[in-house]
Amino acid sequence: MAQYDAPLLSTPEPPAPSRSKWPLAGVMAIDFVLALIAFVALTLLVQVVFVGVRAAQQGLSLAELQARLRDQTQAMRLVGTDGLFVTLLATNAAFIFIPIARVKWLRHEPLAEIGFTAPRPVRLVLIGIGVGFLSLLLNGLISSQLQSLFERPDQAALFPLFPGDYLGQVLLMLGAAVLAPIGEEILFRGYVFNALRLTFANRRWGIPLAYGVSALLFASVHSLSVSRGLFALLVPLFVIGLLLAWTMHRTKSLLPCIIAHAINNGVALAGLVACVNMPGISGCPKL
Repeated sequence: MAQYDAPLLSTPEPPAPSRSKWPLAGVMAIDFVLALIAFVALTLLVQVVFVGVRAAQQGLSLAELQARLRDQTQAMRLVGTDGLFVTLLATNAAFIFIPIARVKWLRHEPLAEIGFTAPRPVRLVLIGIGVGFLSLLLNGLISSQLQSLFERPDQAALFPLFPGDYLGQVLLMLGAAVLAPIGEEILFRGYVFNALRLTFANRRWGIPLAYGVSALLFASVHSLSVSRGLFALLVPLFVIGLLLAWTMHRTKSLLPCIIAHAINNGVALAGLVACVNMPGISGCPKL
């Protein structure tokens, strides 16, 4: 009788254990440091390039260049509105790229978790407009009280605005009222706030932590733009950060946050442009 060997039965290998993901708040902390490094590095790189090009065009000696750079107003003249616009473009591109790369490409999670969603867009736009004008009101009330007690912030000195330079004014308006609101809202409200909110959702202190940390980081980063009047700048920015975090929390969408931020920046910069083009207006900051 023919004999047949019994078939060898192979035991299926157990599936490899899936690697557990770090909590979103943990990687967010790393990414925020990377965003700050990118912000500083890109700012220096862009502005050094523009200053170098203008120094060469004007035939400045090394001693003349050093003398101009010691004066903040003269230094910003060398950077120019085009240099400041490219700075805003580069830094806010980093603010946008880092959260998207982490959430979508590295963690393979939906971007809706960090606010990339807009159900009922008309309603969201109206909310954004309302929050924008509320932020202007709060900013004005808080700033007026603080500036009566503390030194006025010198943030306006960073803007190289000159009478008749309408192209430069348009570039700065695009940078401050379009690029900055998109980049900053994606980073601070979309990523920082939501990473903390989602990670610590089951803790009683989770939501207050998300509000406080996101608003504090938002205000602190803007402190790099002043050399005087720091306290009078940080407090209203912290309150606005809380208001925008509330908007993100209630709507789960970045759209109203971006609109509100754009209104706040746009109105403030429009007032600064009016001061430049029509000197003599009362209440204008020193430029």
